[in-house]
Amino acid sequence: MHEMIEKGGMVVAADAYPLLQKAGLTSFDAFMEFTGGTRICHKRGRSVYRFELDGRAFYLKRNRLQRVEFLKRLSRFKLPARGAWEEWESIRLVRETGLPTITPIAYGERRALNLEIGSFTLTEELYGAEPLDAFIEREWSAAPRSSKRGEKRKVICDLARLARRFHDRGMNHQDFYLNHFFIDETGNLYLLDLQRVQHRPEVPIRFVVKDLGQLFYSSLRFPCISKSDKMFFLLNYLGQRQLDRKGKSLARKILTKNARIARHDVKLHARRRKRGELR
Repeated sequence: MHEMIEKGGMVVAADAYPLLQKAGLTSFDAFMEFTGGTRICHKRGRSVYRFELDGRAFYLKRNRLQRVEFLKRLSRFKLPARGAWEEWESIRLVRETGLPTITPIAYGERRALNLEIGSFTLTEELYGAEPLDAFIEREWSAAPRSSKRGEKRKVICDLARLARRFHDRGMNHQDFYLNHFFIDETGNLYLLDLQRVQHRPEVPIRFVVKDLGQLFYSSLRFPCISKSDKMFFLLNYLGQRQLDRKGKSLARKILTKNARIARHDVKLHARRRKRGELR
């Protein structure tokens, strides 16, 4: 990670601080009250905005404690949702292990009784890159399969190896969907949205299954991704030429997880529409 400095109770990338200072973003409150930019998404207690400063683009993710959500989690004996600190540390860890991801710019939080009541992370845009699902939709969905076979196999192979490297380093994502991978103009892949990343000496198989199940589930809406493409991914992920007994067991668990995710997805969308988070 590039050089970081502490300013105004925040951690900021040294090279970006003069630019942020020029825009008045010199304190925690300034970031939390910032009204510029375009809203990318909004969930209960969380929002993401994109804005530009002198030709550079940034994403500001803010978290605010919501009493209803906090009490609901406590009533279910769950810990509070992971906040900006966990995401900031995950970005640092992923970058330090050599995996491609976003560039962190600034982080800040405010706590009371050791409970996060507000926090933010600022990251810089991946220039010339787009979500992998958008790339698939544009480049593969309407094209004849034979014309994109070589490109498709390269991307799938790179994706499988990135996923395996990520898991081999003791990390699991928990939101391992295609739209959380980005691809740039030269075909390089990046892993984003690291707020829920967990790190252990070794990833339990159930979390490997969860990640891969999410990845496979997000591919279902693309008819251009065939069963043979998915098998090609799994073989490259496992480093095998044909599935052995453990590989076949993993494949069955992934299919079972797909079905569970589909059922959960229906319920989740219904709840988000009810809260006004979806239109």
